[in-house]
Amino acid sequence: MINKSERKQLAYRTYVCYSSGMTDGGLPPQAHSNALTLLHTGINAVLATDLDCLSVAELLDQACQLQTLSARIDAARAAALAAADTATEAPGMLRDLGFRTASQVVAAETGAPAPDVRAAARTGRWLMDFPIFAQAAADGVLTQRHLRELKSLDKPHQHDALVASQDDLVAAAQDHDFVEFTNRVTVWLINHTTSDEVKEHVAATSCTLSTNTDGSIDGRFHLDPLSAAAVATALGDEMQRLFRQQSEGPANAETPNRRRGQALVSLIVGGAEAPGSATTTPLVNLVIGQHILENFLERYLDPDTPPVPVDRDDPDYRCERIDGTPIHPDEFALGKLVVDVRSTTTLWQFVATAVAEFERIVLDERSRVIDMSVKARGYPPWMKRALLIEARARCRTRGCDSPYHWLQVDHVEPHSKGGPTSLSNGQILCDPDNKWKRDLVA
Repeated sequence: MINKSERKQLAYRTYVCYSSGMTDGGLPPQAHSNALTLLHTGINAVLATDLDCLSVAELLDQACQLQTLSARIDAARAAALAAADTATEAPGMLRDLGFRTASQVVAAETGAPAPDVRAAARTGRWLMDFPIFAQAAADGVLTQRHLRELKSLDKPHQHDALVASQDDLVAAAQDHDFVEFTNRVTVWLINHTTSDEVKEHVAATSCTLSTNTDGSIDGRFHLDPLSAAAVATALGDEMQRLFRQQSEGPANAETPNRRRGQALVSLIVGGAEAPGSATTTPLVNLVIGQHILENFLERYLDPDTPPVPVDRDDPDYRCERIDGTPIHPDEFALGKLVVDVRSTTTLWQFVATAVAEFERIVLDERSRVIDMSVKARGYPPWMKRALLIEARARCRTRGCDSPYHWLQVDHVEPHSKGGPTSLSNGQILCDPDNKWKRDLVA
């Protein structure tokens, strides 16, 4: 029976041979050296290209290919570092060179930041236990950011489940953009997280402040997902208000971090001086599918009832914030919202004893809004909420990652050209894309 070190070496050799199409042993040393020389030559040729001679389509194609190539090179670098670290002869050779690890050699020889090289080596060693992830990285499907998200899931009690889920998680990266991929990773984590772990997460909420000699304050805090959503929404709205205010002045030299600090102070002072929030946006919007809500109520009445899994693709099993970020159903139970549940013959009735309200929104199989309860709060707010839920609070422009507080409701068919103000003619765009669209129409 082979030990863990030998198993990792075998997994690595299998991955190298499979990804290169070679038999056991891979490329011979001379061919390997030639391959690296050819890679340098190819990159030199790309860098020597006169970009002014390329069309926009050709430039975009080149950028996409280089992005994939960059991910593949990162994977090859991580695998090489991991193999050097775990090779039998490594300790003696590194000691003779005056180094302790292979990462130190690479950092010293190339001038690369040592933490970055160490992180790549750790990723390479981690991938030895996940050959499918390793192959996807070698193919350019998984970037370092993808791998970082996946690596965060690898806890001792979840390791075997993660190994078994490799194909599904690689498919999530292939079929979706990075934001949607992270949401599906979160769904995986939710479905492998117990209620006790959620309680521990919420209990870990804390804030630490220390006063310096000059009277300034440094601090750090940890918030559970719902509290974090409330704080992020409030800060985002206030930052946007400050940005508009500063843009109207003679100059706008504030950095985002400085503006975030100003927004935090503004919200705290405003909250102390007047009741209510300084923002007009509800701090937390939760989207809970019917079956998830029914299961939550059953577990509320009978704690022994098992939870049902969250499903990203089934509207009846959605449990997420309005921006599409998945939330464990127990976060709802452990939040500040206190719910009084009363059973009738036809439906569940909810009476919130905190500042909250419930709305019924019906989605079809494509997550398009087809019906919703009408409130007396006015037309624009509920339409925007419906379209935000439908779009998972993302700008409809592909590739756009504008934050929540930039989003606006836009008429697909411009209102100036007779487009109706209806759900079917509405879409979510960020402020810059909405203005860009208006300029094109004009």
